[in-house]
Amino acid sequence: MTLYYTIVFAILIAEIFTFFLLMLPISTRWKKPVFRWLATSPTIAHASYILKIVFGFIFVLFIDSVNTLRAFYEVVHEEENVTPGTSDFRAQVNQAAKKFYAQRNLYLTGFTMLLLLILNTIKTMTLEYIRLEDECLELRAALSNDPDVKRAVREMDTEPIKDRVTKLEPVEQPEENRKDI
Repeated sequence: MTLYYTIVFAILIAEIFTFFLLMLPISTRWKKPVFRWLATSPTIAHASYILKIVFGFIFVLFIDSVNTLRAFYEVVHEEENVTPGTSDFRAQVNQAAKKFYAQRNLYLTGFTMLLLLILNTIKTMTLEYIRLEDECLELRAALSNDPDVKRAVREMDTEPIKDRVTKLEPVEQPEENRKDI
């Protein structure tokens, strides 16, 4: 497997690992801070931007593998019209290997892109679930007459996540952290 398909395979393994981490039955109390940190962290925003570029390259590899497979099938259909007994066994083995590699690359890049879409959907759904749960708690507190419930809701961070999502902007550093070059 070439280097770029090895990298695609590593990305696919990381996506599968992330998918299973997201599917673990973890308490919402623990999920909230993690997802809020993921939504507001500048480091995660930069990593997300870089991953979008990488997935653009994976899409190009997907198109290339579709083209390679299509070209392979065109060659195979032309060779089916050849008279029997005139083909070379080594050439057939070589064609079978090319077909295998083309199909492997197609499946590898296709599943990587599919899992990316699934992970984005899961992230969006989880953030929406957390937002709706916070809203439900606020409504319950508004209907409740218990002062402890009202105090707990006031102390809860209910600022919408979309307002806090960090854009890719430079972060201002305090003067003591800057170094003169």
